[in-house]
Amino acid sequence: MDASPPPAPPGKYRIPRARRDVVARPELLARVLAQADQARLVLVQAPAGFGKTTLLVQLCAALAAAPGGEVVWVSLDAEDNDTNRLFAALFGALAPLQLPWAVPPDTVLAQLQDASPAARTALGPLIDALGARRQARIALVLDDLHHVTDAAALQLLDTLIARAPPELCVFIGSRVTPPLSLARWRVGGELVELGFEDLQFDLGAAQSLCRLRGLEALSDDALRAALARTHGWAAGLQLVLGSARGTRGDGGAPPLPIGPAAHRHLFDYFAQEVLAGLPPPLQDFVLHGSVLPELSPALCQAVTGRADATAVLDGLYGRQLFLTALDETQPVLRFHDLFRDFLRGELERRQPGLAPELHARAAAAQTQAGRIDRAVPHWLAAGRWSEALAGLRRIADSLLAEGGTQRLERWMDQLPPDWREQHAEVALLRGLCAWSRWDWLRARDEFQRSHDAFERDGRGDDRFLALGMLGACHNAMGDMQRCQAALQAAAGADLPAALQVAFDSLGSWHGLARGDTAGLLRSLDAMAGNAALAPQTRYPNIVDMGYGHFIGVPGARPLMERLQRLCRSRASGPGPGEVQVPALDAWLAFWHAEPAPAREALQTLLQLQRHLPGAVMLTIGAQHLNGLHLAVQGRTAEALAALEQVQQTMTAGHSSGWRRTYLHVQARILWRAGDAEALAALLPELAAPRSAREWPVLDTGAALVQGLHALLRDELAAARTHLERAVQLQRQASLPAFIGDARLALAACCVAQQQPDQAAAWLDEALADAARDEGWGLLLLEPPARLRALWQATEGRLQLPAATLAALRQRLAAWQQGGEAPARPAPADDPLSEREREVLALLAEGRSNKLIARALDLSPHTVKRHVANILTKLALDSRTQAAAYWHRQ
Repeated sequence: MDASPPPAPPGKYRIPRARRDVVARPELLARVLAQADQARLVLVQAPAGFGKTTLLVQLCAALAAAPGGEVVWVSLDAEDNDTNRLFAALFGALAPLQLPWAVPPDTVLAQLQDASPAARTALGPLIDALGARRQARIALVLDDLHHVTDAAALQLLDTLIARAPPELCVFIGSRVTPPLSLARWRVGGELVELGFEDLQFDLGAAQSLCRLRGLEALSDDALRAALARTHGWAAGLQLVLGSARGTRGDGGAPPLPIGPAAHRHLFDYFAQEVLAGLPPPLQDFVLHGSVLPELSPALCQAVTGRADATAVLDGLYGRQLFLTALDETQPVLRFHDLFRDFLRGELERRQPGLAPELHARAAAAQTQAGRIDRAVPHWLAAGRWSEALAGLRRIADSLLAEGGTQRLERWMDQLPPDWREQHAEVALLRGLCAWSRWDWLRARDEFQRSHDAFERDGRGDDRFLALGMLGACHNAMGDMQRCQAALQAAAGADLPAALQVAFDSLGSWHGLARGDTAGLLRSLDAMAGNAALAPQTRYPNIVDMGYGHFIGVPGARPLMERLQRLCRSRASGPGPGEVQVPALDAWLAFWHAEPAPAREALQTLLQLQRHLPGAVMLTIGAQHLNGLHLAVQGRTAEALAALEQVQQTMTAGHSSGWRRTYLHVQARILWRAGDAEALAALLPELAAPRSAREWPVLDTGAALVQGLHALLRDELAAARTHLERAVQLQRQASLPAFIGDARLALAACCVAQQQPDQAAAWLDEALADAARDEGWGLLLLEPPARLRALWQATEGRLQLPAATLAALRQRLAAWQQGGEAPARPAPADDPLSEREREVLALLAEGRSNKLIARALDLSPHTVKRHVANILTKLALDSRTQAAAYWHRQ
């Protein structure tokens, strides 16, 4: 599949060009600009044809001319009707500003798929980036918001506006009143509203329009009559005045319906005259071009077959049709919605059945231009299901990587149900969507269906693609036999590097699950070689290894570092799949056990996780590692709280196979703290037989945790029995960063039993594996007192070179030295920006907004906005509660 993101349409982010004959409305502009300076939102809401876009264009010109003014524009359409797509359009518009993102915008975008608390928190990097331009005043224009009806998308937009920094003002053009927090902003004086009453033309505006259109002969009475007939509706007035060229001044114009509800009938009546006034070839051009959201020369040539499309577009714009210019460098135009709807209806009336063929031509042109996301809706409108599905396969990886699961599923839902069920590609794409949600059961069934169909049809590469994902589902669900069968089926195949990487990754995970360390290392080595040949496979194959599962596996560290370098060497920079790269950095640093780099990497990871709480595995991996760091510092309660967050973050599908694995991490923290009572509370669940969906390593964990509990209770004989069994099982299945190393506990048990030689033998074996990778970090999770006793009892008995042993003990001691623990990080769910924390600190000292403004060199209004944002983000009701929150930190 093609993983490159689709380019944006050329006019989507361009401010439409103002026509030379646009009526200037200085009083209205001045009023809006004066009020917008203190507003969060400027809403221009009126029915079609009242000049909403025209007014927004005029406002943009004035705002851009102001000192520090920066304007970005988004022309929304029906394809923007989900959360991820709406914010993808918004991010695309903001890209030219080069905002100082703390997290790559593609990474943030991948988290914005709904209006959940996690998605709302994930807006933090965007809000912080907007607020970093403190000398700027950014105007974000969202035109035609009525195309967005998805409730979650509008809720998240509401959150953005509510939490926006003072540097941002949002301008919205819409035919309908959007379901936003308008009442709250209206009461707070932060909303500017313009309705159709504000946009209606009066006599002066009508006179200006006549002069600009060369209709000076019309009397004021005729203009008043036209205004009365159209109720000041700009689109209707232009059509009425246009038709007046051929009518008498004695009321010879045809009778017109009256009232806003009749606008559409009036428009269709006169649009028929406008269309009839064009030469027949031009009539066909505009009718055929109506299937296009934007009229560019290339697309118009493809759809209409006219090689002179550029000249035709120039001519049409000069005829004062209902067209907006989107691009000044070439004639890229857009029909007014009303006129486009009329033309599409007229096309079906005059040439029934032609529209699908025109859509197919447009789709072919967009495909050739590489704009697959723009081609797919045309293929669907054309009823060309095979071509639509082929387009979906090409862009599926990039859509899923940036959080476009809903969009992909929405397009698939437009395929006929019977047709969908007959095509394996649909099942494959559904499986990928389910996999992205950690719904392994649904993903397994879809991948199985697609695999069987591809095999039956003799489609080798597609079959192996589905087989690799099917094997990953089996492995995740603990079905080792079926996973092994998938790997064996691919073993003799001559696969391209990009496809082989997936099986290398699967081989690594399967080796980990089965305790086959040699097979795991072979797969990791092969994966590094093939990934170098196919760097696009980093996501998800390499970055999925940043969760801690491979930490502590003997011989794995050099290979993991090799994969880490591959992630860092890609010239194109970070993308949505790089969410886990800081996690890989932090885990490898902890494994190496250098205190300063490990702590610095953890802080980087926690900062990223704070911004992206919707990244499930990022949160799980970050809080797992955070819990281990806190345990090493002796902060047991906080370490257990971090692991509790892991349990709360897991999805249902993930939890069914992995909940107990992470409970073993809690048990390990309790072992280090010497809390036998709390460990006993976990025993019934951790010692229970594993289910079919759990990895064999839980058998190792069950024996180990029983041995640890017995050792804490000084039941040495029972501890020895359990721990020896744990060591035996560990040779078949281990997960060191989760369950620990049973050999270290067995060595401690031998010391307690006054058997130093046996203790030294077990300790030597464990240290030899750690020395192989210079990976001493997991030793930090042993109880300090027992570790000291172990060193003393085995002194002079260990085979490890004395210099290596001395360096090891010095490195471990560095973690315990006073004053080295870093300052406690901000809570992972703290959404405040740096500036907002500055304001909150002064507020907590009891300072007024005026004094805060003076201290930070801000305006009182800006401070007011910051305080409001602080209360909103922290879900607080008063300044007193905000001060209490600060002091608790």
